Amino acid sequence: LQSLPEDKMRFGAIANNFVFNYLDYLLWCRDKGSKDEVVQQFEFTFRSSVEHFYPQHPMDGHPVLPDEELHCFGNLCLISHSKNSRLSNFQPKSKLEHFAANIDKKQIDSLKLYAMINLLKKNQEWGKSEIDAHEKEMCDVLLAVSKHSNQPEAV
Repeated sequence: LQSLPEDKMRFGAIANNFVFNYLDYLLWCRDKGSKDEVVQQFEFTFRSSVEHFYPQHPMDGHPVLPDEELHCFGNLCLISHSKNSRLSNFQPKSKLEHFAANIDKKQIDSLKLYAMINLLKKNQEWGKSEIDAHEKEMCDVLLAVSKHSNQPEAV
């Protein structure tokens, strides 16, 4: 496996949300030794709703992203259906503010979402370059498993 099938890693084409849960597991395995308490205290919970971090229907006159950016894996994560309903049209910085209280309590819905939030904080922006960088990092995590015979350490 040299690369992931990009056409299958897009909103509407992802056949099973398991890929998000598996990625969270791989991120947890990769980062559990870090001093980051959010990662250390991460708990896997049921999440079934695919969230566009940059919204499909932005409010307040914000621009609509082209579909190739909007629906790509780098702009998607899993959260609960209720949170997705509440946050769906908010800008990434507003979503960051919403999740800040949970992060202060060392909680997050998804480690992929946490990586997105951290990149947004670092760059003060969530646009094409951040989406592309995040997608590349996440795909590299997924591909690393197939390149090595050592699977992630069991819990």
